[in-house]
Amino acid sequence: MTYMTAFWILLILLFFLLFLGEKVCFALGVVSIAGFYIVGKESILASSGLVAWNAVNSFELTAIPMFIFMGELVVHCGLSRSFYKSASTYFSRIPGGFLQTNLITCGIFSAISGSSLATAAAIGSVSYKDVSAMGYDKKMILGTLGGGGALGILIPPSVTFLIYGSLTETSVSKLFMAGVVPGLLCLLIFMIYVMIRVAINPSLAPVKGQKASAKEKLRALKGMFPFVFLIVVILGGIYLGVTTATEAASISVVLALILSALFGNLTWKNFTTSCLEAVKSCCMIFFIVIGAKYFTYIITMAGISRGITTAFVALNPSPVAFFLFLILIYLVLGCLMDGTSIVYLTIPVLFPLVSLAGFDPLWFGVVLVILVEVAMLTPPVGMNLFVLHGITKGTATFKEIVVGCAPYILMYGAVLVLLWFFPNIATWLPNTMG
Repeated sequence: MTYMTAFWILLILLFFLLFLGEKVCFALGVVSIAGFYIVGKESILASSGLVAWNAVNSFELTAIPMFIFMGELVVHCGLSRSFYKSASTYFSRIPGGFLQTNLITCGIFSAISGSSLATAAAIGSVSYKDVSAMGYDKKMILGTLGGGGALGILIPPSVTFLIYGSLTETSVSKLFMAGVVPGLLCLLIFMIYVMIRVAINPSLAPVKGQKASAKEKLRALKGMFPFVFLIVVILGGIYLGVTTATEAASISVVLALILSALFGNLTWKNFTTSCLEAVKSCCMIFFIVIGAKYFTYIITMAGISRGITTAFVALNPSPVAFFLFLILIYLVLGCLMDGTSIVYLTIPVLFPLVSLAGFDPLWFGVVLVILVEVAMLTPPVGMNLFVLHGITKGTATFKEIVVGCAPYILMYGAVLVLLWFFPNIATWLPNTMG
Protein backbone atom coordinates (compact mmCIF):
# COMPACT_ATOMS: atom_id res chain seq x y z
CA MET A 1 0.00 0.00 0.00
CA THR A 2 1.39 3.41 -0.97
CA TYR A 3 1.78 6.14 1.63
CA MET A 4 -0.87 8.28 -0.10
CA THR A 5 -3.41 5.47 0.02
CA ALA A 6 -2.75 4.97 3.73
CA PHE A 7 -2.88 8.73 4.29
CA TRP A 8 -6.28 9.16 2.64
CA ILE A 9 -7.78 6.13 4.40
CA LEU A 10 -6.68 7.43 7.80
CA LEU A 11 -7.76 11.01 7.03
CA ILE A 12 -11.23 9.98 5.81
CA LEU A 13 -11.71 7.73 8.85
CA LEU A 14 -10.63 10.53 11.20
CA PHE A 15 -13.01 13.11 9.77
CA PHE A 16 -15.82 10.55 9.63
CA LEU A 17 -15.46 9.95 13.38
CA LEU A 18 -15.28 13.70 14.07
CA PHE A 19 -18.40 14.22 11.96
CA LEU A 20 -20.19 11.63 14.12
CA GLY A 21 -19.33 13.72 17.17
CA GLU A 22 -16.58 11.54 18.61
CA LYS A 23 -14.08 13.24 20.95
CA VAL A 24 -10.89 14.21 19.13
CA CYS A 25 -8.60 12.24 21.46
CA PHE A 26 -10.60 9.02 21.02
CA ALA A 27 -10.97 9.58 17.26
CA LEU A 28 -7.19 9.87 16.96
CA GLY A 29 -6.75 6.69 19.03
CA VAL A 30 -9.22 4.67 16.95
CA VAL A 31 -7.69 5.88 13.67
CA SER A 32 -4.19 5.03 14.94
CA ILE A 33 -5.19 1.50 15.98
CA ALA A 34 -6.84 0.98 12.60
CA GLY A 35 -3.70 2.35 10.96
CA PHE A 36 -1.47 -0.21 12.66
CA TYR A 37 -3.59 -2.99 11.16
CA ILE A 38 -3.71 -1.30 7.74
CA VAL A 39 0.09 -1.15 7.47
CA GLY A 40 0.57 -4.58 9.10
CA LYS A 41 2.24 -3.31 12.26
CA GLU A 42 -0.37 -4.44 14.79
CA SER A 43 2.33 -6.06 16.92
CA ILE A 44 3.34 -2.55 18.03
CA LEU A 45 0.07 -2.30 19.97
CA ALA A 46 1.67 -4.47 22.64
CA SER A 47 3.82 -1.46 23.58
CA SER A 48 0.98 1.08 23.43
CA GLY A 49 1.26 1.77 27.17
CA LEU A 50 4.87 2.80 26.73
CA VAL A 51 3.91 5.09 23.85
CA ALA A 52 1.28 6.80 26.01
CA TRP A 53 3.73 7.22 28.88
CA ASN A 54 6.40 8.73 26.64
CA ALA A 55 3.82 11.13 25.20
CA VAL A 56 3.19 12.85 28.53
CA ASN A 57 6.52 12.21 30.27
CA SER A 58 7.93 15.59 29.25
CA PHE A 59 9.58 18.24 31.41
CA GLU A 60 8.16 21.03 29.23
CA LEU A 61 4.59 19.71 29.50
CA THR A 62 4.68 19.78 33.30
CA ALA A 63 4.24 23.55 33.06
CA ILE A 64 0.76 23.12 31.56
CA PRO A 65 -1.09 21.93 34.71
CA MET A 66 0.69 24.55 36.81
CA PHE A 67 -0.20 27.50 34.59
CA ILE A 68 -3.78 26.24 34.31
CA PHE A 69 -4.03 25.82 38.09
CA MET A 70 -2.69 29.33 38.64
CA GLY A 71 -5.33 30.74 36.29
CA GLU A 72 -8.10 28.82 38.08
CA LEU A 73 -6.90 30.10 41.45
CA VAL A 74 -7.07 33.79 40.52
CA VAL A 75 -10.56 33.28 39.06
CA HIS A 76 -12.14 31.27 41.87
CA CYS A 77 -10.51 33.26 44.66
CA GLY A 78 -11.96 36.52 43.31
CA LEU A 79 -8.73 38.15 42.15
CA SER A 80 -9.98 38.48 38.55
CA ARG A 81 -13.15 40.31 39.65
CA SER A 82 -11.28 42.82 41.81
CA PHE A 83 -8.69 43.21 39.04
CA TYR A 84 -11.34 44.11 36.45
CA LYS A 85 -12.98 46.67 38.73
CA SER A 86 -9.61 48.22 39.57
CA ALA A 87 -8.52 48.32 35.93
CA SER A 88 -11.77 50.05 34.90
CA THR A 89 -10.79 52.92 37.21
CA TYR A 90 -7.85 53.63 34.93
CA PHE A 91 -9.00 52.53 31.47
CA SER A 92 -12.77 53.07 31.21
CA ARG A 93 -12.39 56.72 30.18
CA ILE A 94 -10.39 55.86 27.06
CA PRO A 95 -12.52 56.40 23.91
CA GLY A 96 -14.56 53.22 23.81
CA GLY A 97 -15.07 53.14 27.56
CA PHE A 98 -15.55 49.71 29.06
CA LEU A 99 -14.94 48.06 25.68
CA GLN A 100 -11.33 49.18 26.01
CA THR A 101 -11.29 47.93 29.60
CA ASN A 102 -12.38 44.52 28.30
CA LEU A 103 -9.53 44.43 25.81
CA ILE A 104 -6.82 45.65 28.18
CA THR A 105 -7.85 43.33 31.00
CA CYS A 106 -7.98 40.40 28.56
CA GLY A 107 -4.44 41.27 27.48
CA ILE A 108 -3.19 41.48 31.07
CA PHE A 109 -5.04 38.35 32.18
CA SER A 110 -3.52 36.53 29.19
CA ALA A 111 -0.10 37.14 30.73
CA ILE A 112 -0.90 34.81 33.63
CA SER A 113 -3.54 32.39 32.34
CA GLY A 114 -2.03 30.64 29.29
CA SER A 115 -5.49 29.84 27.96
CA SER A 116 -7.88 31.63 25.60
CA LEU A 117 -10.91 29.94 27.12
CA ALA A 118 -9.90 30.91 30.66
CA THR A 119 -9.27 34.51 29.62
CA ALA A 120 -12.60 34.90 27.81
CA ALA A 121 -14.48 33.19 30.64
CA ALA A 122 -12.77 35.09 33.45
CA ILE A 123 -13.14 38.59 32.01
CA GLY A 124 -16.51 37.89 30.37
CA SER A 125 -18.07 36.56 33.57
CA VAL A 126 -17.23 39.72 35.50
CA SER A 127 -17.92 42.29 32.78
CA TYR A 128 -20.63 41.20 30.32
CA LYS A 129 -23.67 41.68 32.53
CA ASP A 130 -22.63 45.08 33.91
CA VAL A 131 -21.38 46.51 30.61
CA SER A 132 -24.43 45.37 28.65
CA ALA A 133 -26.66 46.93 31.34
CA MET A 134 -25.02 50.30 30.55
CA GLY A 135 -26.46 50.14 27.02
CA TYR A 136 -23.30 49.07 25.21
CA ASP A 137 -23.79 47.27 21.90
CA LYS A 138 -23.86 43.51 22.55
CA LYS A 139 -21.91 42.59 19.45
CA MET A 140 -19.16 45.04 20.36
CA ILE A 141 -18.96 43.66 23.91
CA LEU A 142 -18.82 40.07 22.71
CA GLY A 143 -16.24 40.95 20.07
CA THR A 144 -13.88 42.47 22.63
CA LEU A 145 -14.27 39.43 24.89
CA GLY A 146 -13.87 36.89 22.07
CA GLY A 147 -11.04 38.63 20.23
CA GLY A 148 -9.32 39.82 23.40
CA GLY A 149 -9.81 36.44 25.08
CA ALA A 150 -8.07 34.68 22.18
CA LEU A 151 -4.90 36.56 23.17
CA GLY A 152 -4.65 34.10 26.07
CA ILE A 153 -2.51 31.74 23.97
CA LEU A 154 -0.39 34.43 22.27
CA ILE A 155 0.68 36.62 25.16
CA PRO A 156 2.83 34.36 27.38
CA PRO A 157 2.59 32.11 29.24
CA SER A 158 0.83 30.05 26.60
CA VAL A 159 -0.26 26.42 26.71
CA THR A 160 -0.11 26.28 22.90
CA PHE A 161 3.50 27.51 22.87
CA LEU A 162 4.35 24.84 25.44
CA ILE A 163 2.83 22.13 23.25
CA TYR A 164 4.46 23.46 20.07
CA GLY A 165 7.84 23.72 21.79
CA SER A 166 7.65 20.16 23.09
CA LEU A 167 6.70 18.80 19.66
CA THR A 168 9.35 20.71 17.70
CA GLU A 169 12.10 20.91 20.35
CA THR A 170 12.01 24.68 20.13
CA SER A 171 12.94 26.71 23.22
CA VAL A 172 9.70 27.37 25.13
CA SER A 173 11.24 30.38 26.86
CA LYS A 174 12.09 31.96 23.51
CA LEU A 175 8.64 31.10 22.16
CA PHE A 176 7.09 32.91 25.11
CA MET A 177 9.14 36.02 24.36
CA ALA A 178 8.33 35.72 20.64
CA GLY A 179 4.63 36.09 21.47
CA VAL A 180 4.97 39.32 23.47
CA VAL A 181 5.33 41.93 20.70
CA PRO A 182 2.78 40.33 18.30
CA GLY A 183 0.36 40.01 21.23
CA LEU A 184 0.72 43.67 22.15
CA LEU A 185 0.42 44.60 18.48
CA CYS A 186 -2.87 42.69 18.23
CA LEU A 187 -4.11 44.44 21.36
CA LEU A 188 -3.19 47.86 19.96
CA ILE A 189 -4.97 47.14 16.66
CA PHE A 190 -8.08 45.98 18.54
CA MET A 191 -8.11 49.17 20.62
CA ILE A 192 -7.74 51.38 17.55
CA TYR A 193 -10.59 49.49 15.86
CA VAL A 194 -12.87 50.09 18.87
CA MET A 195 -11.90 53.78 18.97
CA ILE A 196 -12.77 54.21 15.29
CA ARG A 197 -16.09 52.35 15.58
CA VAL A 198 -17.13 54.36 18.63
CA ALA A 199 -16.02 57.66 17.05
CA ILE A 200 -18.23 56.89 14.03
CA ASN A 201 -21.16 55.69 16.14
CA PRO A 202 -20.99 56.86 19.80
CA SER A 203 -24.16 54.89 20.64
CA LEU A 204 -22.08 51.70 20.57
CA ALA A 205 -20.46 52.79 23.85
CA PRO A 206 -22.78 55.39 25.39
CA VAL A 207 -21.24 55.47 28.88
CA LYS A 208 -17.69 56.16 30.03
CA GLY A 209 -16.38 55.41 33.46
CA GLN A 210 -16.55 58.09 36.13
CA LYS A 211 -13.48 60.25 36.55
CA ALA A 212 -11.61 58.77 39.49
CA SER A 213 -9.90 60.80 42.17
CA ALA A 214 -6.25 60.30 43.04
CA LYS A 215 -7.32 58.45 46.20
CA GLU A 216 -9.54 56.08 44.21
CA LYS A 217 -6.75 55.39 41.72
CA LEU A 218 -4.37 54.66 44.56
CA ARG A 219 -6.90 52.29 46.11
CA ALA A 220 -7.39 50.57 42.74
CA LEU A 221 -3.71 49.65 42.64
CA LYS A 222 -4.40 47.07 45.35
CA GLY A 223 -6.66 45.10 43.00
CA MET A 224 -4.13 45.29 40.15
CA PHE A 225 -1.02 44.47 42.18
CA PRO A 226 -1.40 40.64 42.23
CA PHE A 227 -1.63 40.46 38.43
CA VAL A 228 1.21 42.89 37.77
CA PHE A 229 3.41 41.10 40.30
CA LEU A 230 2.76 37.67 38.74
CA ILE A 231 3.48 39.01 35.25
CA VAL A 232 6.77 40.57 36.35
CA VAL A 233 7.88 37.36 38.08
CA ILE A 234 6.85 35.03 35.23
CA LEU A 235 7.99 37.01 32.20
CA GLY A 236 10.86 38.79 33.93
CA GLY A 237 12.37 35.54 35.17
CA ILE A 238 12.06 33.89 31.75
CA TYR A 239 13.38 36.90 29.81
CA LEU A 240 16.43 37.36 32.04
CA GLY A 241 17.19 33.65 31.88
CA VAL A 242 16.76 33.22 35.63
CA THR A 243 14.01 30.59 35.27
CA THR A 244 12.79 28.18 32.63
CA ALA A 245 9.11 28.20 31.67
CA THR A 246 8.46 25.18 33.90
CA GLU A 247 10.26 26.74 36.86
CA ALA A 248 8.34 29.99 36.35
CA ALA A 249 5.08 28.01 36.34
CA SER A 250 5.99 26.36 39.66
CA ILE A 251 6.88 29.67 41.28
CA SER A 252 3.74 31.33 39.94
CA VAL A 253 1.47 28.71 41.56
CA VAL A 254 3.04 29.33 44.98
CA LEU A 255 2.76 33.10 44.50
CA ALA A 256 -0.86 32.77 43.33
CA LEU A 257 -1.71 30.91 46.52
CA ILE A 258 -0.04 33.58 48.67
CA LEU A 259 -1.64 36.46 46.77
CA SER A 260 -5.05 34.78 46.89
CA ALA A 261 -4.71 34.49 50.66
CA LEU A 262 -3.61 38.13 51.05
CA PHE A 263 -5.78 39.90 48.47
CA GLY A 264 -8.50 37.40 47.54
CA ASN A 265 -10.78 34.85 49.10
CA LEU A 266 -8.69 31.70 49.47
CA THR A 267 -10.97 29.17 51.15
CA TRP A 268 -10.84 25.39 51.14
CA LYS A 269 -13.84 25.31 48.81
CA ASN A 270 -12.28 27.73 46.32
CA PHE A 271 -8.98 25.82 46.50
CA THR A 272 -10.58 22.44 45.80
CA THR A 273 -12.75 23.92 43.02
CA SER A 274 -9.62 25.36 41.39
CA CYS A 275 -7.91 21.96 41.65
CA LEU A 276 -10.90 20.16 40.14
CA GLU A 277 -11.25 22.57 37.20
CA ALA A 278 -7.50 22.41 36.53
CA VAL A 279 -7.60 18.60 36.55
CA LYS A 280 -10.51 18.58 34.08
CA SER A 281 -8.67 20.91 31.67
CA CYS A 282 -5.40 18.98 31.96
CA CYS A 283 -7.08 15.62 31.42
CA MET A 284 -8.65 16.92 28.21
CA ILE A 285 -5.29 18.21 26.97
CA PHE A 286 -3.27 15.11 27.90
CA PHE A 287 -5.80 12.70 26.39
CA ILE A 288 -5.38 14.65 23.14
CA VAL A 289 -1.59 14.45 23.60
CA ILE A 290 -1.74 10.65 23.92
CA GLY A 291 -4.14 10.22 20.98
CA ALA A 292 -1.99 12.49 18.82
CA LYS A 293 1.16 10.59 19.80
CA TYR A 294 -0.37 7.36 18.48
CA PHE A 295 -1.40 9.17 15.30
CA THR A 296 2.10 10.60 14.84
CA TYR A 297 3.56 7.12 15.36
CA ILE A 298 1.40 5.56 12.66
CA ILE A 299 2.03 8.27 10.04
CA THR A 300 5.75 7.79 10.63
CA MET A 301 5.54 3.97 10.47
CA ALA A 302 3.45 4.11 7.29
CA GLY A 303 5.98 6.42 5.63
CA ILE A 304 3.36 9.16 5.25
CA SER A 305 5.47 11.97 6.68
CA ARG A 306 8.49 10.92 4.60
CA GLY A 307 6.38 10.66 1.44
CA ILE A 308 4.80 14.08 1.96
CA THR A 309 8.23 15.62 2.53
CA THR A 310 9.56 14.06 -0.67
CA ALA A 311 6.54 15.30 -2.64
CA PHE A 312 7.00 18.79 -1.20
CA VAL A 313 10.64 18.90 -2.26
CA ALA A 314 9.68 17.79 -5.77
CA LEU A 315 6.92 20.38 -6.00
CA ASN A 316 9.23 23.18 -4.77
CA PRO A 317 6.54 25.80 -4.04
CA SER A 318 7.44 29.43 -3.45
CA PRO A 319 7.54 30.58 0.20
CA VAL A 320 4.48 32.79 -0.35
CA ALA A 321 2.47 29.93 -1.88
CA PHE A 322 3.42 27.62 0.98
CA PHE A 323 2.52 30.30 3.57
CA LEU A 324 -0.91 30.77 1.98
CA PHE A 325 -1.33 26.99 1.85
CA LEU A 326 -0.65 26.78 5.60
CA ILE A 327 -3.18 29.51 6.31
CA LEU A 328 -5.81 27.70 4.23
CA ILE A 329 -5.21 24.40 6.05
CA TYR A 330 -5.55 25.96 9.48
CA LEU A 331 -8.62 27.98 8.52
CA VAL A 332 -10.37 24.82 7.34
CA LEU A 333 -9.31 22.78 10.38
CA GLY A 334 -10.30 25.66 12.66
CA CYS A 335 -13.90 25.16 11.58
CA LEU A 336 -13.76 21.47 12.55
CA MET A 337 -11.78 21.05 15.78
CA ASP A 338 -10.26 22.85 18.77
CA GLY A 339 -6.84 24.50 18.76
CA THR A 340 -4.95 21.91 20.82
CA SER A 341 -6.10 19.11 18.52
CA ILE A 342 -5.12 21.12 15.45
CA VAL A 343 -1.57 21.61 16.73
CA TYR A 344 -1.07 17.95 17.59
CA LEU A 345 -2.62 16.77 14.35
CA THR A 346 -0.68 19.04 11.98
CA ILE A 347 2.74 19.72 13.46
CA PRO A 348 4.18 16.20 13.01
CA VAL A 349 3.35 16.41 9.29
CA LEU A 350 3.84 20.11 8.55
CA PHE A 351 6.83 21.10 10.67
CA PRO A 352 9.36 19.18 8.53
CA LEU A 353 7.98 21.08 5.53
CA VAL A 354 8.25 24.36 7.44
CA SER A 355 11.90 23.58 8.15
CA LEU A 356 12.53 22.74 4.49
CA ALA A 357 10.92 26.02 3.46
CA GLY A 358 13.45 27.85 5.65
CA PHE A 359 10.93 29.41 8.03
CA ASP A 360 12.22 30.39 11.46
CA PRO A 361 10.64 27.99 14.05
CA LEU A 362 10.03 30.89 16.46
CA TRP A 363 8.33 32.93 13.76
CA PHE A 364 6.26 29.96 12.64
CA GLY A 365 5.29 29.25 16.23
CA VAL A 366 3.78 32.73 16.49
CA VAL A 367 2.02 32.34 13.12
CA LEU A 368 0.64 28.98 14.24
CA VAL A 369 -0.71 30.41 17.50
CA ILE A 370 -2.42 33.29 15.68
CA LEU A 371 -4.06 30.80 13.32
CA VAL A 372 -5.20 28.78 16.33
CA GLU A 373 -6.61 32.01 17.79
CA VAL A 374 -8.61 32.45 14.62
CA ALA A 375 -9.81 28.86 15.03
CA MET A 376 -11.12 29.81 18.48
CA LEU A 377 -13.42 32.36 16.79
CA THR A 378 -14.63 30.49 13.70
CA PRO A 379 -17.93 28.57 13.74
CA PRO A 380 -19.12 25.94 14.11
CA VAL A 381 -16.48 24.68 16.57
CA GLY A 382 -14.90 27.97 17.75
CA MET A 383 -14.48 27.29 21.46
CA ASN A 384 -14.46 30.96 22.51
CA LEU A 385 -17.85 31.36 20.82
CA PHE A 386 -19.33 28.65 23.05
CA VAL A 387 -17.74 30.15 26.16
CA LEU A 388 -19.30 33.52 25.36
CA HIS A 389 -22.65 31.90 24.62
CA GLY A 390 -22.58 30.37 28.07
CA ILE A 391 -21.65 33.67 29.72
CA THR A 392 -24.54 35.55 28.10
CA LYS A 393 -27.06 33.03 29.53
CA GLY A 394 -29.30 33.32 26.47
CA THR A 395 -29.31 37.14 26.28
CA ALA A 396 -27.34 37.04 23.00
CA THR A 397 -27.82 34.74 20.04
CA PHE A 398 -25.01 32.65 18.61
CA LYS A 399 -25.27 34.73 15.43
CA GLU A 400 -24.66 37.94 17.40
CA ILE A 401 -21.56 36.39 18.95
CA VAL A 402 -20.19 35.30 15.56
CA VAL A 403 -20.88 38.71 13.99
CA GLY A 404 -19.25 40.49 16.94
CA CYS A 405 -16.09 38.36 16.70
CA ALA A 406 -15.79 38.44 12.88
CA PRO A 407 -13.82 41.74 12.67
CA TYR A 408 -11.22 40.31 15.04
CA ILE A 409 -10.60 37.42 12.65
CA LEU A 410 -9.76 39.98 9.97
CA MET A 411 -7.49 41.88 12.37
CA TYR A 412 -5.63 38.72 13.27
CA GLY A 413 -5.24 38.20 9.53
CA ALA A 414 -3.75 41.69 9.22
CA VAL A 415 -1.18 40.81 11.89
CA LEU A 416 -0.26 37.68 9.90
CA VAL A 417 0.41 39.89 6.89
CA LEU A 418 2.62 42.16 9.02
CA LEU A 419 4.51 39.13 10.32
CA TRP A 420 5.16 37.97 6.77
CA PHE A 421 6.68 41.29 5.74
CA PHE A 422 8.29 42.09 9.10
CA PRO A 423 9.29 38.77 10.75
CA ASN A 424 11.39 40.64 13.33
CA ILE A 425 8.11 41.49 15.08
CA ALA A 426 8.27 37.93 16.42
CA THR A 427 12.02 37.24 16.47
CA TRP A 428 13.47 40.48 17.85
CA LEU A 429 12.66 40.05 21.55
CA PRO A 430 13.82 36.40 21.85
CA ASN A 431 17.16 37.40 20.34
CA THR A 432 17.72 39.93 23.15
CA MET A 433 17.11 37.45 25.97
CA GLY A 434 19.60 36.98 28.77
